[in-house]
Amino acid sequence: MREKGPLIRGEALKSVQRYDPRMRRRCWIVLLGVCLLCGGENARAGEEDGLFGWPAAKAEQQRALEQALNKVPAVERLRAWHDLFCAEPHPAGSPGEARLIKTMGKAFDAMGLETERHDVWAYMPTFEKAELSVAEGQVVIPMLPLLERPFLSDHEAGVPEVPAAFNAYSASGVAAGPVVYANYGTKADFETLDELQVSCKGKVVVARYGRNYRGFKAKYAEARGAAGVLLYTDPADSGYGKGLPWPEGGYANGMSIQRGSIKTLAYPGDPLTPFQEATKEARRLDPATVALPKIPVQPIGWAAARQILGRMKGREVPKGWQGGLPFRYRLDTGEAQLHVRLKVVQPRSIQRTANVLGVVRGALHPDELVIVGCHLDAWTFGAGDPHAGSIVLFEMARSFAALAEQGKRPDRTIVFANWGAEEYGIIGSTEWCEANAQRLRAHGVAYVNLDMAAMGANFRSAAAPALKQIIEDATKVVPQARAKDSTVHAAWSKRGQGQVGFGNLGGGSDHVGFYCHLGVPSCSLGGGGARGVS
Repeated sequence: MREKGPLIRGEALKSVQRYDPRMRRRCWIVLLGVCLLCGGENARAGEEDGLFGWPAAKAEQQRALEQALNKVPAVERLRAWHDLFCAEPHPAGSPGEARLIKTMGKAFDAMGLETERHDVWAYMPTFEKAELSVAEGQVVIPMLPLLERPFLSDHEAGVPEVPAAFNAYSASGVAAGPVVYANYGTKADFETLDELQVSCKGKVVVARYGRNYRGFKAKYAEARGAAGVLLYTDPADSGYGKGLPWPEGGYANGMSIQRGSIKTLAYPGDPLTPFQEATKEARRLDPATVALPKIPVQPIGWAAARQILGRMKGREVPKGWQGGLPFRYRLDTGEAQLHVRLKVVQPRSIQRTANVLGVVRGALHPDELVIVGCHLDAWTFGAGDPHAGSIVLFEMARSFAALAEQGKRPDRTIVFANWGAEEYGIIGSTEWCEANAQRLRAHGVAYVNLDMAAMGANFRSAAAPALKQIIEDATKVVPQARAKDSTVHAAWSKRGQGQVGFGNLGGGSDHVGFYCHLGVPSCSLGGGGARGVS
């Protein structure tokens, strides 16, 4: 990936989120944290200054290194990275993703990093078409919306066409029949339907997002014989029930649709090559033997859901099942002659994606690896997910590359990684972990995940126990965004009423292969608090 090219192309998109200049400090927290991981001699000194792991003799040298690193990040560069990465839709396996993979490789090349491309051949879906209609007696609404309505600013910016919303790994086919409302579609919700003798067999189940992973909503419905599933965002959960909707505010409007994978296998990564790398020549499972969804599943906004739920005439919902739409919710269609038809065309095939890595070789312990990663694929433009993290990763990579040019290399090797096909089921990072399992078990020091890392000024982290103290120490010397007289640690502690609130790593992002499978200490770093962001 050594071919050279311009780093920035085109006019800045007017439709993507603009970042507050003070969010530069979100880069600083990562720079300091990674710097702490990449050096040190297992002695504790200078902890009042956020220096964990350095003997007193090296403390001043470490402080100077941190200061030099923190002089490199620039607000303008964060914005430029954002515009570059969000120029077009780039879901996994698409031509847009392939172009972004090349763009990111060129960017690492321009920094002078050792650039690597790791190709992955995975069994992935390709969205082609979805249609949804509803009929009540002789009244037919033939095409309910399956795509967000563009705003004038989007047209002015010349935004490329966006594909309709879809749930990755939905089965292709037609689901038609009456409707059952399943609340959030949790295990308990479906058990309540069973107790109330509400059958899902042959019905189209409508469930709202929240409280469990979307894939389990579909799985529980399929297990009860449902013909298909519609998943929607209820305004009580992420809409006018929470705050002002977009574009006036940051919460979901009636056309906002949450895309997402519904794969529920017992392992992440490529569905057909569990625990082995998905190369082009890999031995694969027969797709017919793999428990992927067998019914059509489609995400919609609450404007479309209203056209269905508002026509139901059956039994009232039990306590706690009422959402935010302005009518009483019902469990089934009752006496209404209500009929929903859903068609999904989403074939699955072996497709290529790739991971793009930029490497800064360690000076003293080059075999020991600190990996900093963020996925590169997105359902559409990826302005928040993932590229609020990508901009931090690339500006951090630029900082370490600048110092490396001056002969100031970290003690350990740092790998800056952009993972392909995360949204479809943590595919790219899992396959890289499987390809490098022996190396990572022996020499993996830590993995730092930056998915959606700059979504507000309120710092947050989930981490392995081994990394929590290092992260907390780093926050003590980083200024808090929008509060120049405070530190990240002070603001973080204040929100926790005197305690810093670490989370524990679960599933759902690219740390899974490193932490849950290989045992590499891992953490996620980021910030929340922006409008519409928890």
